[in-house]
This record gives sequence, structure tokens and C-alpha cells, in this order.
Amino acid sequence: MTYQIENKNDLTGAMLVVRFPQEDLDEKALYTIEADQPPFLVPFRYRAVDGMAECTYCLGSRSKLQYRFGAHAAADYVDFWTQVLQPLLDCDDWFLKPFSFVLDPRYLYADRDGAVSYLYIPARTDGESFASLREMVLELSRQNSVTDPALENKVLRALMQDFQPKAFLDMLRAEGGVKAAQAKPEPAPDAVSAPAARPVREEPPRFQLPQQLRPQEPEPEPIPQSAPQPIPAADDGDIHINFGGTPPKSKEKPPKEHRGLFGGKKEKKEKEPKARKPLFGKKEKPREVLLGAAEPQPVPVYQSPAARPAQPAVSYDEERADGVTQLDDEPMGGVCCLRLVGEPGLPREIAVDIQPGRAFTIGRFDVSVGQKQSDFEFEKNTRAVSRRHAAIEREESGYFLVDLASSAGTFVNGQKLIPNVPQALENGCRVSFGTGGADYIWNE
Repeated sequence: MTYQIENKNDLTGAMLVVRFPQEDLDEKALYTIEADQPPFLVPFRYRAVDGMAECTYCLGSRSKLQYRFGAHAAADYVDFWTQVLQPLLDCDDWFLKPFSFVLDPRYLYADRDGAVSYLYIPARTDGESFASLREMVLELSRQNSVTDPALENKVLRALMQDFQPKAFLDMLRAEGGVKAAQAKPEPAPDAVSAPAARPVREEPPRFQLPQQLRPQEPEPEPIPQSAPQPIPAADDGDIHINFGGTPPKSKEKPPKEHRGLFGGKKEKKEKEPKARKPLFGKKEKPREVLLGAAEPQPVPVYQSPAARPAQPAVSYDEERADGVTQLDDEPMGGVCCLRLVGEPGLPREIAVDIQPGRAFTIGRFDVSVGQKQSDFEFEKNTRAVSRRHAAIEREESGYFLVDLASSAGTFVNGQKLIPNVPQALENGCRVSFGTGGADYIWNE
């Protein structure tokens, strides 16, 4: 079965429409989905129009999975593949067929928590094949990497040899479990609990001789004690008695001061240096010391314009008739870019160099994650910019800007974008990420 996906957007959000012949409708799968919506499917509405079955899929807050492509840690990498492949293994519980899923990386979606959702076509004839599944998995492996090179090599080897979804997930979970066990730190000892007491080893009683057979030790001779001797009266008028028997130590008298020949000892005064008289008899005036702002500044040295260092300067043209401000210089190297016209402390330029069919994501650095999540990230303290804020897609017809359900929104020429609905970018239009001053001009 061949199908075609059509974009249909309105004020409620982004939608996709798929049509196929009415006689090819799988009523059993449709009834199951309407009765109990599987969590891994994008919800849709069905209706019959002129002998055709029409399914309209409402994306809501879901965004394309390709906006989350990039490098992953080992645990996140295993979770990524589990989210992608596990629905194909569990679909039998809902009487669904794995090859009725739309197996195209461009139509894989993820919510804010990272849960992957598929488009499902309730038709009796398969719309996909095992070759399309293998091609999708290879494309995902090229666009997503892992920080562990050994794990990535095993993934590529498994994909190139004989790919089987269940065996592939088992291998990933086993490798991810080993990495997590190796990275798990040992529990710290409890500082409050006291250490366990060591068992005391009892020594056997020693054999002792009877009192009559023990050798008699000679008694120690008494130490003669001398009677306390009176100490001669000191200069302070008290009487001191020496109980130790040792003669008292005589107080040392300070050495006599050597006096000069004529009575007292006089210190020589240092002679002050005589003031040097000028050569012709004129006195020099005292110099004034100026501190702070009154201190004379050095005389600037003139530099030619070619010798002066280049200063980053931003210049703009006058406003056009439609009120849009445009830069007067062209993007360097023919690369499309966003040039700053908002707060001076933000990055002056965001270069967007992508191939057709690719996306360029823009967000804010998240300290809790600790690694890059978008192609371009503002500083962590940038106001009104979300972690995953917006994306720029390049198609054959041009560039499109998509808001990724950000908190403060994305604006083009002052108009707020509907989340997940692409908006065409025109040369010179004003793009605002949030309301905190991240305002840029689009240059092609």
C-alpha cells in the first residue's frame, strides 16, 4: 500500500493527514485503537470521505525526534533505542502489525519526557517492509552517537551483520547494565553509626609457681633522705625551705652596665645628610604628587586605521517600510545566520549551516544534564529561553522556523508561533527567542 502524508496546521496546533482506500481499512485494529489508545502512537481521528479513509493525527506538544539527535551517554543511548524499537515488539498486544507503522525518521515524534510516538496506518496491507525498518535504524545510528566508543562499535557491528530488534535490544541492555554497574559508586560509610566492636580474644591462664617456690627478690635499699635545709632569706623578705635536699640556685644578677669614661653611656646620634645645594645657587621647588583622577594621563600615541585592532561593531540599516530592521552587511562565507539586534550581552551571531532535510536546534545549556543538547545553546542564565526552544529546518523551498513548545514562545516579526508548526523565514525578518531580549535578524 502506498500512502502520502500531508501537513495540515491550524490554530490548535500541528496536524498530519493520511488517506488510503476505504476497502483497505483494518476495522479490528481501528476498534482496538479507539477503545484503548496505545501510549506509543500519535492519537488520530478517522472518517470516511468519498470512498477514502482519512486519518488526522494531532501532534499536540510532541515534536520531531530528530530535534533530539546528537551524542548520548551510555544509559541514555540504551533508553533511546528502547523507546524506538520496543513499540514494534509490543504492538501484537493491541492487534497491531509492525509494518503498518510509518518507519521514517522524519515522522518519529517525542514528548517532553522523551517518549517516542509513531504514526500508525490502520490498513490491511502493509505499508512498510523489513528493508525500510533496517534503513530507518541505520539512519538513526548515523545521527545518534554514544560517548562510549566500544558500545558504539558493537551497535554498528550488530546493524551491519544480522539485525534483529529483540536481539539488538538485549545486547544493548546487557552492555548498558555493565556500564552502569561499573560507574555506580560504592555507598559511603555511615558516619553516625559506630563501627562494630572487634571480638576480644581470651588468652588461656598462665601457669604460676607457688609462693614458696618463687625466687626471693632482694628488697631495695632505702634512699637516705637529707633533712630539709633552710634557705637564706631572699631579698623579698620571705623564708624559703628546701624539701628536696638540693642547694638552692642563686639568682643571676643582671650584668652591670658598662658606663662611659665620664659617668653615663651616651648613644651617638646619626648625622643627617646635608642638603645638596644647586650648582648655581637656585633652590629647587618641591614637586607635587597627584593621586587618583588628578594624576596626569600618558599622552596617547596616534595609530593609523590599519594599525588599530579591529573592534566588533554592529551596524544596521534604517527601518524598511514594513518596520523591519535589517543589517547592512551580508553573512560571511555564504552561510545563513542570525545576527543580534537585542541585548548586547548575548551572542552576536548564530551561524546556521545545515544541508537540505536537516534541522538546526536552538536552546539553553542545562547544568543538571551537563552535556550539550542542542546545536546552539545560550548561557545557562539566559532569560526566557528554554532548554529545547526552537529549531530551523532546511527544505528545498527554503528555511523554516519551528517552536518546540517553549515556555516563553518564539516570535517572527512580533507574531508568536504555534508550537510545532513550521514558519517560513524570509531574509531580514526579526526572530525572537522568548521575551528576554534574544532578538535576531535572519540573513540568507
